[in-house]
Amino acid sequence: MVKVARAFEFLNTFVCQNFNSMKKINSVILSVLIVLVFSGCGGNKADEKSFVVNGKFTNTKKDSVYLQELTTKKTIGIDSAVISEEGEFHFKVNPKEIGFYIVKLDKNNFITLLIDKGETVEVTADAKQLLRTYTVLGSKGSELIKELNTRLQTNYDKVDSLAAIYNESKGKPDILEIKASLDSTYKVIFLDEKSYLQNFIDKNTSSLACLIAIYQQFGREMMFNFNIKEDFAYFMKLDKALMAAYPDNQHALDLHERIAEIKRIDAEKDLAESKLAVGSKAPDFTLETPEGKEVSLSSFKGKNVLIDFWASWCAPCRAENPNMVKLYKKFKDKNFTILGVSLDQDKELWTKAIKLDKLIWTQVSDLKYWSSPIAKLYNVEAIPFSVLIDEDGKIVAKGLKGDSLATKVAEIVK
Repeated sequence: MVKVARAFEFLNTFVCQNFNSMKKINSVILSVLIVLVFSGCGGNKADEKSFVVNGKFTNTKKDSVYLQELTTKKTIGIDSAVISEEGEFHFKVNPKEIGFYIVKLDKNNFITLLIDKGETVEVTADAKQLLRTYTVLGSKGSELIKELNTRLQTNYDKVDSLAAIYNESKGKPDILEIKASLDSTYKVIFLDEKSYLQNFIDKNTSSLACLIAIYQQFGREMMFNFNIKEDFAYFMKLDKALMAAYPDNQHALDLHERIAEIKRIDAEKDLAESKLAVGSKAPDFTLETPEGKEVSLSSFKGKNVLIDFWASWCAPCRAENPNMVKLYKKFKDKNFTILGVSLDQDKELWTKAIKLDKLIWTQVSDLKYWSSPIAKLYNVEAIPFSVLIDEDGKIVAKGLKGDSLATKVAEIVK
């Protein structure tokens, strides 16, 4: 009987899920299989209130395996088990809702599943490298995540081959041409992955598995960016579908809240931008100089003023400062001045930069970094950023630098 069990072991999972397809097996073998199947699978079936994970790993010696839930805020330990001599383990959980779960051996060796009530999930893998070798059946969401992982790994392998070529080419006289070619190929791989993810979301919009797709990183870059209009359309599409399918699910609600917050911020930016249109009155503000003296924008009434948003830690700002010095010296006697507004948070570094770069015009800051209310008031999203104001306190131009800025200043001081 032991020999028979081994001979038909490979059919175990198949029979558990595809029993009807075995009708042509002769009755003697079928009887044996029924005993084997229910000794292996019996008692490990989900009911309407639970889900079950049946696992079978190779290359393991009674290792401990852990089941964790991924919530929107943290990872929660759910259960653990010791893998049997046959490589088997089982988890049974009564979840509140469909959710994301991790089956792991250690922090670097795990797989992610998306499981709902009533699902009996069959997982097989080589314990030495779960992510590359696992298979999953019995859970549509988990199968979709597996599809995502497989595709991502394929493209990562392509990138690894590019890195190998680059390392082999170091020191060659044509290394710059080789690097340019590799960079071009990398971009093709990146766009291929993004195109795949877009199609994946289009086909599976009502699945929570799409959250894995839309939050996916490739290297250090997010595949979908909230700040890019075309990408945000996918966030919106997914939000609408998931709220219709899972209106009370924590993961769907988390995305919905993020979308709502982005819309709120965008509305604030639009309102701020409408107040900053060319020809509008520049919003007044008051900040302190390094010496602690309060200075208001309105105190420069009657002068052409360039508000220069910068910071000591900002390399592009420091690179632009010599141009600002030239601009100031050229027009300071023609009813023109500069008001430097720093987004620093360290006063010592700020004052050192002022001295080193020879910024001899008025400098102010609240040392609140990007949290500065003035930066928000002027809708500053990147620095250096300039706002040019005429003698009447009205905005003439925004975001200019270099020759473009010098030309505009020359126009208004006439």
